[in-house]
Amino acid sequence: MVDGDVSGVSDRQPISTLKGNLMNDLTNSEADPSESDAAASSFQTIKAARSQTEPRSVREKALLEKAVYLAPRSSAQRLPTAQIQSKAESLTMNRREFLTYAWGATLGLVAVQGGVATLWFSYPRFRTGQFGGVFTLTGPLPEISARPDEYLQGKFWWSHTEDGMKALYKVCTHLGCLYEWKDQTQRFECPCHGSRFRQDGRVIRGPAARDLDEFVATVYDQAGTQIDQTTSEKRFVVALDDVFYKIDTGKKILGNPADPALRQIE
Repeated sequence: MVDGDVSGVSDRQPISTLKGNLMNDLTNSEADPSESDAAASSFQTIKAARSQTEPRSVREKALLEKAVYLAPRSSAQRLPTAQIQSKAESLTMNRREFLTYAWGATLGLVAVQGGVATLWFSYPRFRTGQFGGVFTLTGPLPEISARPDEYLQGKFWWSHTEDGMKALYKVCTHLGCLYEWKDQTQRFECPCHGSRFRQDGRVIRGPAARDLDEFVATVYDQAGTQIDQTTSEKRFVVALDDVFYKIDTGKKILGNPADPALRQIE
């Protein structure tokens, strides 16, 4: 008997053919008849014991391994030697497959480039001094509690309040109309529906339900060091003449809900 190794069996012959040849060798071998009969009897016993529920290919491979193990050495040595197929042969690509892969890669590259171009053109890009970008302001500042400075391109009022400086968005918080500053009443008034706001942006008369929105203002000293910035908790920055302010009209802070106490004053 020989070791149960079928790695030398050629893949070019079906397992059923090899099994038939091996069984013929077991019965017609020139080896000792008693040895061949014993091997054939053992093989039949193992074959009968295999589960019929296994796939045919698995069952045939297992039976062939047992047959090689039980076969006389003279029969096993006559089994054909294996010829391993190289990876280069197994990975051979024909013309149709090459064209398919080439077209697929080209279409994928075009799709990626189109997506990148779409994102590039759809992403908002604002220049300095344009609405949506950053405006740089320097002194002198407007007088405290007086008429704010109006910046038409930036769509904001630069207001000097008792707390500090504010960049108030020029759009009414009711329905989006452009409100105006009234010197007679010293307040902002909306010509559309009559909403009124104080100089610091607080609403004092409806129908607007919240204060004016603000843009983020950042203060820098002459060395370029940031010293103050508008936040949702602190809606003003320090008022100084020897600094410069950057108003980011791309960053808006929504106004707080209207204060009922202020409405009672009006």
